[in-house]
Amino acid sequence: MSPTAGVSGGFSGLNPDALEAFERALGRLEDALGRNEPVIGRELGKIDLDTSGLAVLREARSWIASGRPDLRRRVETIRAEKSEWDSSGVPAELWAFDEALYGKAAHDPEVYAAVRKVTEAAGGGEIDEKALAVLEKRVGDAGFATALMSVLGADRFREAMKATVKAGDQKARRLQAALGKALAAASSRLDPAWRDKLTTGIGPSWRDGLAVASALRYGTYDSRFLTAVAKGLDAWDRKGEERRPGVDPGVMVALMEALSRDPAAAQDFFTEDPTALRHFLVERAMPDQGVALGKALEAATLTFRDHDGSPEHPSRGYLSAKLTSEFVHLEAERIDKGDAVDPPVKPVTTGRILAGYISDIDYVAMKGNDPVVPGVRGSDNPGLAGRDPWGAQFVKDDLRLVMREAFTDAAAFTPVMAAQTASTGWLMDQGAKDLTESKDQGTLLTNAKQVGVGFAFITDAAGLAKIEEGKSLDEAQERNMKILTAVVNTGLAIPQKAGIPIVAGVIGAWTGLIEDAAQGEAESKARSDANSAVDQAHILLHDLTVQAMLKYGAFGAGEPAASTHPWASLEGLKKGDDPRQNPNNFLKDDGRTIMTRSEMIGRVPGGGVDDTRLEAYERWLYEGPSGDPWRSVEDRLDQGFDRGFAQYEP
Repeated sequence: MSPTAGVSGGFSGLNPDALEAFERALGRLEDALGRNEPVIGRELGKIDLDTSGLAVLREARSWIASGRPDLRRRVETIRAEKSEWDSSGVPAELWAFDEALYGKAAHDPEVYAAVRKVTEAAGGGEIDEKALAVLEKRVGDAGFATALMSVLGADRFREAMKATVKAGDQKARRLQAALGKALAAASSRLDPAWRDKLTTGIGPSWRDGLAVASALRYGTYDSRFLTAVAKGLDAWDRKGEERRPGVDPGVMVALMEALSRDPAAAQDFFTEDPTALRHFLVERAMPDQGVALGKALEAATLTFRDHDGSPEHPSRGYLSAKLTSEFVHLEAERIDKGDAVDPPVKPVTTGRILAGYISDIDYVAMKGNDPVVPGVRGSDNPGLAGRDPWGAQFVKDDLRLVMREAFTDAAAFTPVMAAQTASTGWLMDQGAKDLTESKDQGTLLTNAKQVGVGFAFITDAAGLAKIEEGKSLDEAQERNMKILTAVVNTGLAIPQKAGIPIVAGVIGAWTGLIEDAAQGEAESKARSDANSAVDQAHILLHDLTVQAMLKYGAFGAGEPAASTHPWASLEGLKKGDDPRQNPNNFLKDDGRTIMTRSEMIGRVPGGGVDDTRLEAYERWLYEGPSGDPWRSVEDRLDQGFDRGFAQYEP
């Protein structure tokens, strides 16, 4: 505002220098009254005159004392606005001072100045560089941010954000980020009325909605605040169907990006409104092809896994499973109807979500449809120790449809195969533990059958379960076979200690391991040219079972090596030699961990490979040195696996 502008309508005309001089003069007057009032009283008393009139002097002094701090704060407020928040410096002439704003800001110079500058920007002006820099430094202070939002109000905040969207330059983007971070810092302290007004007051244009959604890109919000704002934006978006054709600036994309950073808010958004998931999967196309929506769904389904609460009082883990069940059911419904050419989320999202519920997929593949879909399973897998998290219930045909569509992209197949490998490891580990400790093969063989069913179901969906001999693979099958080969070659490197539940971060780590292996040039002598998924799965089952048996000492001690231990079978090993240094050694230094097949294959000059370690491993395992510990389970293990694999009818 210009210094010469009118000062009516709630404004005072103040000159900071004159006001400061006036305050100092009042200070001197206060001191003079304080010194002289007692003197005058004594003199009047000497001549026996009435001194009651001196009360006026005391009242005047009291009035001055109480008023001076406010004058000083006004001077400080003007100086703060013009020296700390403005590059033009402190004015020497009359300046318009907003009395109403000063009161709302509780006489806080910083809040007053910030609101003035943001309001000017909202009105179409350009925010001063100095003011922007100060604002950027202060927005992380929750107290300042709350005061700023409270005084600014939801309407003016939205207008300021709208101005940044309209301008779109670098300075506008900086202001947008600063205001978004300030709102985030204040979000846990703002009252519900302020929060609700933020979305109920959104105008009809796309820029109005984007103004609010853009703020959510920055900072960390209170989950309940974010959920409420998300619902408000969604309601606004659903009312404006006519806005979307041809022009979709990504309001819902920005919203989903914000939800993806807050799993609790994402879950509440999709579960508290029973229409939300269907709306975004079936009715509402996203301009980014569902990337942000997918990330929000991953956060909502994969972050919280537990077995707390009950169906009547569901925990977040229960809600995760129910949401996953609904997701698969709705996706299958869409695919079956053929309503959309492109899926609402990227295949990799579908793959990651399925990977998180791999034990539920195996359960349905083996036992058939669950009774209630969408629904949640509470029973535990008897083949694993401990309590399972709440599981997602599926219809077998739904899973088949969803996996077949998603697995045309290897990015979806990879996390599911990684999870199936990890799950196989856990099941075989439990079976080997029972075998070693109680000589009971039951768990091992039952789990082998479950693994066979799971691999059959998954590889068939990927187009790999029944490949006719001599028939060439299509492009998607080639990619998926390469992934399957990489899983076999690196499966033992997937950590076996994670255990159920499988959460988002674990899936990402496993996927990266397999993708790196798939890109490598040297593939295991074996199995790289195989065209049968059952062969590949057999190899993986054997490797994981042997690893589990070694872990629990089924083949005896390593030092000194028992007759059936791998180190006793190494060719060329002499008495006193360290088996770790033997060129045929295929175990890690602990003597209880098998190298991955990729690690067993070495490079040689000229581009060839050295498979000495792999040959030594297969010689030990299949040609007798592994002895009774392996012979006693190998045939029955394969039978159980083969029955499981054959049980699945594509």
